[in-house]
Amino acid sequence: MTPGTLLDWYRLHGRAHLPWRQTRDPYRIVVSEFMLQQTQVDRVIPLYEAFIAAFPDFASLAAADAGDAVRLWRGLGYNSRAMRLHALACAVVERHGGTLPSDRDALLALPGIGPYTASAVRAFAFELDDVALDTNIRRIAHRTGFGLEYPPLATDAELDARARAALEPGTAHDWNSAMMDVGATICTARAPKCLLCPLRAGCVAAPVDAAHLAVRARGTSRRSPQESIPFERTTRFLRGRIVDRLRDVPRGATLSVRDLVASLGALVPADRLVEIPIIVEALVRDGIIERSGGSLRLR
Repeated sequence: MTPGTLLDWYRLHGRAHLPWRQTRDPYRIVVSEFMLQQTQVDRVIPLYEAFIAAFPDFASLAAADAGDAVRLWRGLGYNSRAMRLHALACAVVERHGGTLPSDRDALLALPGIGPYTASAVRAFAFELDDVALDTNIRRIAHRTGFGLEYPPLATDAELDARARAALEPGTAHDWNSAMMDVGATICTARAPKCLLCPLRAGCVAAPVDAAHLAVRARGTSRRSPQESIPFERTTRFLRGRIVDRLRDVPRGATLSVRDLVASLGALVPADRLVEIPIIVEALVRDGIIERSGGSLRLR
């Protein structure tokens, strides 16, 4: 991986227009990282901008109810991320006076921040020499250094070491951004465009034949039975519909479990309505909603 070639490509073709690429504000970087977990970029952009407008910093988010964060999370899914982000904001205010630390250990001590997010914040917000080893960077490091990733020929530690060796000091923000963009648009999981890739020189896997890649991927696939279930039959679908319905309840008001079940009759398969009270209890345990007797509301 040649840093100069990669960064030259990024200046011409990178997605610098993304709103979180245009800031070094640690809070905004954190919000984007939480939102981008398992959610496509195009869906995140308008919701990110609305969230920042409502809660422009850690202090304003910490001062709000967790339910307010969940309300603005509509459309992103995985509502527990909103709860973790709110908990993080509270911890940053309580422990660090509203200023996110740049030290890795201090970041990891905060709720909701794991090794990847800590590295991403350090690289994107503080421009420290760190590598945010996401799926895209992991795939590129594997292909350029070890060949096709099916079957895996390197550990995460080896891939991390290879990526860090390629990082030119002082370029962490743009280097990580460029690697992610190459992985998202060129060195994709299923149809890599090797002729357009700025890293093709010296890449062990190039040129990649998409048909051959597909065969190897199928040969190592270990899909779980859950992956073949229609989304409407999953627990995640029911959780999402319940939270969406409670988002529409005016702040300060509540909804009975009976009315919740009745209101979801047109959205949820009839044979699954009996599961709603069970999932309500799980959402209560997760801290996303509150229950007082038979009345429900977002926390």
